[in-house]
Amino acid sequence: MNTFQRDVNHMNAKHPLDFVTPGKIAIAGLWEISMKNHPIQIVAANYVDAEHRAAIPNLLNAYAKDLLGFRKALDEPVLQNLVSGLEAFPTAIVLLAKDEDAYVGLAICFLGFSTFNAQPLINIHDFMVLKAYRNRGIGKALLWEVERIARERKCCKITLEVQMKNAAARAIYQSFGFKASFLDPEAGEQLSLTKTLVYGDD
Repeated sequence: MNTFQRDVNHMNAKHPLDFVTPGKIAIAGLWEISMKNHPIQIVAANYVDAEHRAAIPNLLNAYAKDLLGFRKALDEPVLQNLVSGLEAFPTAIVLLAKDEDAYVGLAICFLGFSTFNAQPLINIHDFMVLKAYRNRGIGKALLWEVERIARERKCCKITLEVQMKNAAARAIYQSFGFKASFLDPEAGEQLSLTKTLVYGDD
C-alpha cells in the first residue's frame, strides 16, 4: 500500500465550483460537457436523506467486494452502523456522485492536522466509482470537489493510500498531482502500517 499526498499550498489550479452544504449540488455544468448526455452531480451527503443513507453503505460495500478491495462484502453490523457512525464523527466529509437517478461514486474523507505544517489536512479514506461508470471523469470530479473543500478549509495537503497493483487509480491520482509521500527522500517512501484492535465480550 502506497501513501500518496497532494500539496495544496503549492498547487496553482483553482477549483471552479462553489462551496456546498449537505445535499446541495456541488457540480454540474463543467462535467456535463465532458460527459455529453450523462451529467454527473457531486453532492455532499445529507445524513437525514433516505437516498443518501442507503447509497453510502451500498457503494462502500461494492467497493469492499471489488477485486482491489477486500474481495468480500462488509459485515451486516458494519453496514447498519456506517451512516450513524459517520454522522457522529465531526470531521467526516462524505461526497456522493450521482448519474441521473443512480448514485455511482463515493468519497469518504476526514479532516486531520499536519503537525509539521501546523495546518489542517484532508485524508481520503475511501474513494470509489462503480465499475460500469469508470473512465467517464467521475473520479476526477470527486477529486476536484475534495480539493475545493481542502482549499476552503485552508488545508496544506490531501493524503490517501492506494494499492501498488491498482495501476488505474495510481494513474488518476498522479495525473491529479498526487505523489508518493516522503519525509526525507534518503529515508525512503513512507509505508502504511495497521494494527487491528480486538476487544473482549465483557
